[in-house]
Amino acid sequence: MEDLGIHVGCVITFEDGFEELNYDYYICRAIDNRIGGFMIAEVARLLKENKQKLPFGLYIVNAVQEEVGLRGAEMIAKRIKPNVAIVTDVTHDSTTPMINKNVEGEIKCGAGPSITYGPAVHNILRDLIIKTAEKNNIPFQRHAVSRSTGTDTDAFAYSNDGTPSALISLPLRYMHTTVEMVKKDDIENTIMLIYQSLLNITPKTNFRYI
Repeated sequence: MEDLGIHVGCVITFEDGFEELNYDYYICRAIDNRIGGFMIAEVARLLKENKQKLPFGLYIVNAVQEEVGLRGAEMIAKRIKPNVAIVTDVTHDSTTPMINKNVEGEIKCGAGPSITYGPAVHNILRDLIIKTAEKNNIPFQRHAVSRSTGTDTDAFAYSNDGTPSALISLPLRYMHTTVEMVKKDDIENTIMLIYQSLLNITPKTNFRYI
């Protein structure tokens, strides 16, 4: 291996490809969470193409090291000090073999993005997202967690004395394998849900509990 220039510290992996399955699904490794980066980039593209001028500063960031302690999100939260954070990630399609529905709840590909309920999720922001989905006929699913979300949402929610945060997740089958799979419609609906939610936030939106 050293003859090839490969030494301790080099990052290597098997070559693989990106495939479209049945014209309906995308399949490849590391969709978690490369697809998140794609979706937020598409939100930025829509804002630009539709010439939407938001009444607030918008930061679109793709954090690193979520799997090893939310390190990237922690740094971003401390640097930007956001007033509100909408986070997107993938979540288990619980119809995947060997997934325990009693633990994960019932979430499946094709039924739309998943909106999370939990301690790290701000109720007012979450409800704004749900009302946005209902108003725009965007299908969505509900997912409840009793403790942490296990995503960058946790880093934002508990940063800077607390940041109103919400989590919109994309259902994914075979997570953490070389054949992760997501449905096209879910991707498009997640992008549209984030986009429309941003348009519904104004300087008058009150994220304080009464």
